[in-house]
Amino acid sequence: MQEVVNDAILALSAEAVGAMEVLYKDTVEYTQQREQFDHPLSDFQVLQHRMVDMFMEYEQCKSLLLRATMETVQDPVSSQRTVHALKHLIGKSGIFVGESAVQTHGGMGVTEELRIGHFFKRLLVIDSQFGNSDFHLEKFTNT
Repeated sequence: MQEVVNDAILALSAEAVGAMEVLYKDTVEYTQQREQFDHPLSDFQVLQHRMVDMFMEYEQCKSLLLRATMETVQDPVSSQRTVHALKHLIGKSGIFVGESAVQTHGGMGVTEELRIGHFFKRLLVIDSQFGNSDFHLEKFTNT
């Protein structure tokens, strides 16, 4: 049964990585188009740093997803610790990337017209499915 749950966690994690990619790319595009004080938002260093942080979180999740998938294919039993680490990172990073995208977009980030809010809500749901990030952190430390 645990192998089926692990496969479901891998599938949800792949969905979350895709959502984080969309949030990151949409945020970069938005900051290049939106102007404030006669400059694109992407010119402001604090927003550049925020987008780099978003990119790093997304890339870490993507890399750990690939590792967990390869380990699960090779040996489903011994990959349990990596799956716990993945689910923890997906939950933590997904919320960070989603919150950063919403904050950068301002009030528009939570409207129905933009997909930012939809992806952020989905990341929140993914975090709670099959145990949230805190649950998997505890499991990771105990295995």
